[in-house]
Amino acid sequence: MNIRTKQGLRLSVLAAFSSVALVCAAALSGCGSQPPQGASSAEVSHSQVDGLQSKEAVLHVSASSAECTFESLRDDSDLVASGRYLGKSDPFLVIPVVGGIDSAMYYTDYYFAVEDVFKGDVLVDDSASSRGDSVISVRMKGGVGDRVAVVNDNAPELEEGADYLLFLYRVLDGLDGNTEGNHYYSFGDKLGIWEKGASGAFSNSEIGSVDSSSLAVMPVSDAVPASEQNLQSEDAMIEDVRNLFAAGKIDEKMLNAYEELYNASRNGFATIATDDEVAAFEEAMVASSTAHSQSS
Repeated sequence: MNIRTKQGLRLSVLAAFSSVALVCAAALSGCGSQPPQGASSAEVSHSQVDGLQSKEAVLHVSASSAECTFESLRDDSDLVASGRYLGKSDPFLVIPVVGGIDSAMYYTDYYFAVEDVFKGDVLVDDSASSRGDSVISVRMKGGVGDRVAVVNDNAPELEEGADYLLFLYRVLDGLDGNTEGNHYYSFGDKLGIWEKGASGAFSNSEIGSVDSSSLAVMPVSDAVPASEQNLQSEDAMIEDVRNLFAAGKIDEKMLNAYEELYNASRNGFATIATDDEVAAFEEAMVASSTAHSQSS
């Protein structure tokens, strides 16, 4: 049974807070990652949909982005680099700092061997270190478990051995299901990954193309990257919430919920679930799918 949701797996304070923070970052930068926006007609990577017919619950998530240009991607990225796609990790379940199993999400890491760096420094995550000194991890929502599949409708089609231009950012705290480590995220998932063509140019069907020779002389502005913008947005968000409470527009329960998430994300990280937690998550998702089917 397919279930499509607007906020991933659960509507929660976690989703609300992270959504506003990331929208603020998008507004500041012109090209920031935004929260899931419900059903999408975007292409789905074949590597993610294999075996869905046997799953008891299939959930779709999609990440949209503010209008992006080559320049906004360049300015907002922590890392701009070309790299060869090597393959992906097994899916893993991430439990956020607030919300527990009810707000968990499947993720997959995609591995790229960096070839040329045009902006930033290459950080190698522990999960990729065994693949080489210059191999990075790009994390996206989505993955197939034993009973449940999470399909990322905005995941790009990736071909092992092919070269890509990557516009990547990092999340520096525990917000929005981010675990500790040196992994990266791509803007709008597929918007930050450009395929290399036969001519040597890199292109993205939704944005445009850039000749590889121009990347070597690419001007880099002193704009604050998305990783820093997100922290600034979270600070602005909690101040807005406090002001709303002071003005009597939200109650103390809502204020405390936001304060809890803000403090938890700044002082800790999301965690990768144990086998028992994965089983509990999938049991809950299957039960939710069954209830949804019966009420339809």
